[in-house]
Amino acid sequence: MTDEELLAMIKEALVQASPQHADVTLTKESTLSVLGISSITALEIAGILEEKLNIRLPDDELAPLNTIGGLVNLIRQQI
Repeated sequence: MTDEELLAMIKEALVQASPQHADVTLTKESTLSVLGISSITALEIAGILEEKLNIRLPDDELAPLNTIGGLVNLIRQQI
């Protein structure tokens, strides 16, 4: 799975969890705080991705993430 495919999946999960983010452009350098993504929304996104990809994103590794690229890397470790 390419980074672009993962970014598209993350964007889809973001819009599902928080429809007001539909116009946001995601890059690996995007930070959650700059995007206005709350920790609760981040957990919702993780749950959607876990279900979609049939993976488990460990809470202790998910919590310190602050960029989309960090999430991409964590997903790569699990698939």
